[in-house]
Amino acid sequence: MKKLLIPPVILFICVLLIVLFYFLVPEYNLVPFPFNFSGLIVAFAGFVIMGKSRDLFKKYETTLDFKKSTHLIQEGIFLKTRNPMYMGMFLLLLGLGVCFSNLFSMLTSFLFLIMMQILFIQKEEKLMLESFGERYLDYRKQVRRWI
Repeated sequence: MKKLLIPPVILFICVLLIVLFYFLVPEYNLVPFPFNFSGLIVAFAGFVIMGKSRDLFKKYETTLDFKKSTHLIQEGIFLKTRNPMYMGMFLLLLGLGVCFSNLFSMLTSFLFLIMMQILFIQKEEKLMLESFGERYLDYRKQVRRWI
């Protein structure tokens, strides 16, 4: 049986929260129209980063699942952040939060980052260290976890 609490599911839950906050606490809708649509640029950037990351995973036939990786990707967006897929998801959520103009909606994106750090990134980094050893340590020295 597969785990239900995986990043795409958490992302979907966060999107639902963003929409709910807009309607449930409208007194915290802070970004006025039409400025709230600037969030679309941020959301689109996140979507593009996720796509570029997925393309590199496919190119090197390595996994998006939580198991040992077959390749340490060190090109493209992986030269800027060690976690481009999570960064893309964060930007997508942040952009949607700005679009919905609600303070709690925007804070949801930061909650997502904290959850990813606690639930996934620490375990993934341990797996990467086991798989690639010194190469991963060198990569970690050169590339930040986030931007």
